[in-house]
Amino acid sequence: MNDDFLFSDDEPDTAEEDVSEPYNILIVDDDEEIHTITKMALGEFKLDGRPLKFHSVYSGEDAIAFLQDNNDIAMMLLDVVMETDHAGLDVAQWVRETRKNRLIRIVLRTGQPGQAPEEDVIARYDIDDYKEKTELTYRKLVTLMYSCLRAYRDLNAIERNKRGLEKVINASAEVFSARSMEALCQGILEQLVALITLSDDAMYCRIDALTASSDTDDPFEIIGGTGEYEEAVGQPVHGEIDWGIVRPMQQSPQNVDFRIVDGNYYGLYKTSSSRQYLLFIRGVRDLSELDQNLLGLFVNNSSIAIDNLQATENEREAQRELLYSVGEAIEKHSIDEISHHVKRSAEMAGQLAIFSGATQEQAEALKQAASVYDIGKVSVQMELAQRADVLSIHEYEEIMQKVIKGHDYLRQTDSAVAKVAALIAQDIHERWNGSGFPSQKSAKAIDLNARILTITSHFDALRTQRNYRDAKESEDAAEYLLQHSGKFFDPELVGLMLDNLDAMEKIRQRFLDKKQDTHL
Repeated sequence: MNDDFLFSDDEPDTAEEDVSEPYNILIVDDDEEIHTITKMALGEFKLDGRPLKFHSVYSGEDAIAFLQDNNDIAMMLLDVVMETDHAGLDVAQWVRETRKNRLIRIVLRTGQPGQAPEEDVIARYDIDDYKEKTELTYRKLVTLMYSCLRAYRDLNAIERNKRGLEKVINASAEVFSARSMEALCQGILEQLVALITLSDDAMYCRIDALTASSDTDDPFEIIGGTGEYEEAVGQPVHGEIDWGIVRPMQQSPQNVDFRIVDGNYYGLYKTSSSRQYLLFIRGVRDLSELDQNLLGLFVNNSSIAIDNLQATENEREAQRELLYSVGEAIEKHSIDEISHHVKRSAEMAGQLAIFSGATQEQAEALKQAASVYDIGKVSVQMELAQRADVLSIHEYEEIMQKVIKGHDYLRQTDSAVAKVAALIAQDIHERWNGSGFPSQKSAKAIDLNARILTITSHFDALRTQRNYRDAKESEDAAEYLLQHSGKFFDPELVGLMLDNLDAMEKIRQRFLDKKQDTHL
């Protein structure tokens, strides 16, 4: 073995503690000495401030088992001849063809070059280099590490960019929904970080400056994240942010500002709607003026898009509230209380629809339709108010037909919500076993939205206090649904309702009834 390989440099007396995430290196060789020498020679090696972390296995079979459980190996130093004359070649082929891992850098090392000629191996196997152990001096080994790890780093950046682009493409088809905008924001952030900063950890945050407390240090909400922050989306910002840097930027008269401090990027943008967006990137490399401009454009343009979407969502919310008010007016039975029965039933119906596989858009249409489908009740309530005697069966049937007439009112418009409401009005009084009216439909011939709403409406009615009876406990209301499952109600939907009863009760708690102020 060459002395240049073994004893090229003295080790430093002290070593700083590495805090950067290391590159994982897998050594596959049946010679213990090779493991020891490799670790000694590369013990102080770093790329981009990141050290190496070594893992050792001693056969091709063990290498495959290790790689099945570890997907973050940057480079593999792989012996050719181990338990068989071609064990290393088998591992390389398994990694590329079976495991489909194109990122890991594979360097074959052999002490018996005649067993696997270099030209043949290079031509047949997707490897990055082929070295004889006797020629692999310290300097050549260091050069090899630089070339392979730089390739691994850049390939990872390209892969992150591809994933980000995929999210952008998928999200762009539904760009006007809040959920897809979050995906779009996340995808753009991943591309930006991968192409410009070469950092793994970044988060994009938002705050409403009008409602934020001046004495808090973590009012920002994470709306996009990569690396360590990817799982923190939707949570408040804690820890990482140096508020001594952010606060002066917030108080600055400039709408756009950024700082790079201790290798961390802080970019702040203030919108005309009094919201602020913060882009934080940890461990950035030196940024050119172009890179800085691109980061500023991202914060600027994405925040405007999100603000526009928020305005659209506010309009939708106002429309929902108006429809709920109309629905409550139709439903109203007593001047002594303000009931949110329609709103609760609609919100629970939307959630149950999602549990059953509906999209957000379909659930939203159901919630709005649930507010107005009962429009036929208006004329009924006026007629009942003028009656003092008991209704005959014939008169009762005539009045119920007027309730169902809501279908005729609603189907006259081309509105998507009105069409959903019309089908609900037509089928809401049908029963799963065919005993309902007006058409005695049964099972899945009944409109799905009508089947959903009749369950949530009955559940909420049972849970609500009335002048003529007390509200039932959640368990008793659930028992009623269960007893009538397969009779009045779709049994599959009842099962979904009962499996998610806690979620439904949380919805009910958001819209509690309250007594009307008699002094008004």
